Amino acid sequence: MEDGRDPPGEDGELPDRDGERSARDTVFALADAASYPPTVVSLSDVHGYYRAFESALSLPGDHPEFAPLVERDADGDLHWVGGADGREYVLVCNGDLVDRGGASERVVETVRRLRREAPDGHVRYHCGNHEGFVLAGGIGVADWYCDRVDDAARRSFFDAVAAGDLSLAYDGYEYAYSHAGAVDGVDPACANDAFERVVASVADVVGTDADAYGHFERAFDDEWVTTAGSDHPKGADAGPLWLGWQHLPANAPPQVVGHTTHERVTRKGNVVCEDVVRENAGRPGGEALTVETPGAFAVLERERDGSATLRDV
Repeated sequence: MEDGRDPPGEDGELPDRDGERSARDTVFALADAASYPPTVVSLSDVHGYYRAFESALSLPGDHPEFAPLVERDADGDLHWVGGADGREYVLVCNGDLVDRGGASERVVETVRRLRREAPDGHVRYHCGNHEGFVLAGGIGVADWYCDRVDDAARRSFFDAVAAGDLSLAYDGYEYAYSHAGAVDGVDPACANDAFERVVASVADVVGTDADAYGHFERAFDDEWVTTAGSDHPKGADAGPLWLGWQHLPANAPPQVVGHTTHERVTRKGNVVCEDVVRENAGRPGGEALTVETPGAFAVLERERDGSATLRDV
């Protein structure tokens, strides 16, 4: 493959890989991935719409070919199931879970609960540009989560980055997952290290007189992985928090991204956009999860009648 990742073999077996790898960065680092490869499911751009988030996460359990990913308790909260033994899935939340909708706190709380309940490495939360706004202290939109959170809530995001629980990219079997992607692909280990470095460089100013968006913006512009475009925030030179879908060529290394709203999960050559939560722009389409297994890629979708269907993309 052009991006240096080995594809699965024809029989679906995972390629041999040498060296130590982190579960922060790749499905191949999970202890039993070679013998028991989990299904990688992903969604993005929930933007505080909890009902749509809940509906998307419930899709596997609503389709006869898939074991449940989550279950609801008596209070309506979601908990990790992850298949028969909890290890059948890796869930990648691919950025922008907050702002716009009114339930950002509940969405974030749910992701953190699922991460605690799932086996190590089986729930990944990626920073999108809106999580970047949280780290930066907001952008002046009073009813958005990024501007409502207090210093303690903001620090929890910094702590999550330092712990590797809030990262920037992840390697599936063939596809790399990041919020907006990159023309030449994203190396998750390098990108996640750079993300941790730049976030750590500004962590001490939270709650101080220096705590201003400009301070963070300058720091973020020093690292390609966090910078916005020079001519437009979603310009062709933006990093994987910001790059616009129109700048990803069809022959880019295989990637799954969000960031640009579509009516349905959309493929353009090697790249797939999964930003489809309908409330984001009031468009039809419904909730969906991308589904990656060794040698295969598909989409689980919520139909208008509430059923779950599987389709190629």
